[in-house]
Amino acid sequence: NLYTKWKNDPKNRKYSINPIPQSVEEMKKSLEPKKQEVKEDIFFEIWHKKDNIPIGFISFIRIGWYNRSALIFLMIGELKYWGQGIASEGVKLLVNYGFNELNLHKISAEILAPDKASLRVFEKNSFNFEIRLEKEVFYDGKFVDKLSYVIFKKDWRGISG
Repeated sequence: NLYTKWKNDPKNRKYSINPIPQSVEEMKKSLEPKKQEVKEDIFFEIWHKKDNIPIGFISFIRIGWYNRSALIFLMIGELKYWGQGIASEGVKLLVNYGFNELNLHKISAEILAPDKASLRVFEKNSFNFEIRLEKEVFYDGKFVDKLSYVIFKKDWRGISG
């Protein structure tokens, strides 16, 4: 299972809000409720265009249909594809889908403060800092801040923006 492989890779877990490794069975159990909550979560695989292989996933989780909001969750699981702009392209496509197809009003991302690469991905896609939850997550032997970044539909420049 690629998802289990990616989720359990120490480099992928480095900035995860829940960095505890899981077995395939535990992973299946944790994803089972997601299948029933289709209306609250939408998952997409990320495929590398040239190599034609799955390299990660991106999703809207905790979709609030009444408030028209969602949280982005993203992982480029294949490490050799890091730093190539793929995460940024995925965020751009997903945000465009969220605003133009799902009619969302607000899209958020939660990022651990030490995760500078993810901060750059969301800032590059016009997300703005919203709130800092101080010492929210235990990471690398200490508590670190969790940051919330957001973009509103009115501020989105679109797929070519």
